[in-house]
Amino acid sequence: MLRDVFVRNVGLSTVLKLSTFLLQFAMLPLLMKALGKGEYGVWVVLQSLVIWIAVLELGIGKGLRNKLIESLGVGDHRLARRYLSSTLFGQVVLWGLVAFVLVVLLFLMDFPLASWLRSSSSDRTIAWSLLFCFLTFALTQLSGVMNAILYAKHWNSATALVSFLASIGLFLYLLIAQWNAHAVSLPRLASTNFLLFALGYTVQASYLIRCLPDLVPRRSEATWGIFLDVARIGLSFLFIEITYMVIFMTDRLIVLRILGPAMVAEYDVVLRLSALATTGFALCIGPIWALSGAAWANQDRPLMLRLWRIVTGLMIPFGVVSIAIGFAMNPLIHFWIDRSITLSPMVRWSMVGYTWVVIWGAAYASLLNGIGRTREQVVCSIFASLMNIPLAIWLCGIEGIGISGVLISSALSLSLFGFIAPFVWISCMKQCVARA
Repeated sequence: MLRDVFVRNVGLSTVLKLSTFLLQFAMLPLLMKALGKGEYGVWVVLQSLVIWIAVLELGIGKGLRNKLIESLGVGDHRLARRYLSSTLFGQVVLWGLVAFVLVVLLFLMDFPLASWLRSSSSDRTIAWSLLFCFLTFALTQLSGVMNAILYAKHWNSATALVSFLASIGLFLYLLIAQWNAHAVSLPRLASTNFLLFALGYTVQASYLIRCLPDLVPRRSEATWGIFLDVARIGLSFLFIEITYMVIFMTDRLIVLRILGPAMVAEYDVVLRLSALATTGFALCIGPIWALSGAAWANQDRPLMLRLWRIVTGLMIPFGVVSIAIGFAMNPLIHFWIDRSITLSPMVRWSMVGYTWVVIWGAAYASLLNGIGRTREQVVCSIFASLMNIPLAIWLCGIEGIGISGVLISSALSLSLFGFIAPFVWISCMKQCVARA
């Protein structure tokens, strides 16, 4: 079973994720040419700002995933459907209210959005762009119900399908716009992206309804009590998400305010190259979350040990990939993205160190989240978020290290959990023996 789960998920996930990355890299020069380097940096920051609204999601998606793994693991499809129904309709109400508040703030309040983002566009243009970015994000959160089913059924690879299809659509849109000399503005880009994701999630939902009719959410089975129960379980994940957002999303704002939007574009290119290794690793260990939870529920210490060895072994090839990216970074950027971008050796090797830390932390986070052991991760992430912003500002601005300082700050902040996590996992395996 373990071998089949990994082959099924890793094989298709690798194809989809790598294809998506290739499309996104192919889009980089098109986006920079269509928007300009500065406005592309604004586009990246807009998407980062929207992610902050994820605080209101309360960790519900991850809480639902654990509940589904538990209920489907014992074959209780009716209970699983009640969790799905309650979560879906609760989130519809939640995101509907957030959308109403956001419309009021963006279009009825006089905020100097363009000035604050150092954009050449008007405030109204930024407002529409931000709204469509939010709608795409809200749609992604609602689709978390479908993704929770896919994770619980060990169909992790299918969660990458919508992003792949949306990337194809956006790539074709940019190509057609370039061929026809059609201007691409921030609102047009954001609205097109939203429509593509909406189409992709509609297709995904139709497929799941046909394959798993007994898990289709029903309004009659939705209750606020179950929704709040899922939200309560997700609170620990919420704290982790908030602190990680502080680390990952404020980095772009720091670069924007200190170095300008053009440098945000360069920083985004560095992170996308790093993601070739980090996201590739994440998709390979995707099944670990559910398998770890199942091993803990059954007090299966041999399986827990095997999972630990698997994620540890997978770290090595992806660490090597990050080193190769560090060597090839400038030639790749010059050939494919923008010849005006040349990264210093310090930036390149800061990226490698940052990538190693992210991979190490992701491995243990997947193992520990699967068994619901999040206390140490919450504590470490809180300390990491508190130190990351002042450290990044000091290294990037005061010391003048630039985007290398932001990468070093993130690596140091995230390394707190990376140091403690192995000891926590070993302790959990010992507890498993004691309770067996």
